[in-house]
Amino acid sequence: MSAIPNAILGDGEELLQICFVTHKLEESAGWFSRMTGLPLPPVSYAADPDKAQAVYQGRPARIGCRIMMFNFAHIDLEFIEPGPEPSAWRDLLERKGPGFHHLAFKTRNLTRDAASLEGAGHAMLQRGEFQSGTGRYAYFDTEGGPLGGLIELLEFDRDKQPQ
Repeated sequence: MSAIPNAILGDGEELLQICFVTHKLEESAGWFSRMTGLPLPPVSYAADPDKAQAVYQGRPARIGCRIMMFNFAHIDLEFIEPGPEPSAWRDLLERKGPGFHHLAFKTRNLTRDAASLEGAGHAMLQRGEFQSGTGRYAYFDTEGGPLGGLIELLEFDRDKQPQ
């Protein structure tokens, strides 16, 4: 399958994650584990604030979250429990309650795809570096559209295009 020419997400063929936000990480992930029979994954964390260099609504931010990730053959199902501070995670959870947060796409050129999304009227809400130091993420405001949630772009250093 190849992307439609001039698609907003230039090479958005790789859907990597579906994410849900929750007030109670272990409870939500435990329910999913019981429903599917899959083992409960370990808890991981967003990058340390100094490493993350997060920006939220255009300003430097010290934000965090706890994460549990169920890995499937071609996609991951992610549960996020945000910290108490304002963030793209916390804001959507407070507005809508627990539920769908975002679809995450792999990009090889975050600069290009961020400009395309912003040019289509989808503001960048939050961005930061991975805890592993191997890439970065950015969330875009697509909540008001048919998706009902956000789009996340994930860029990995190992296959990043020159920007």
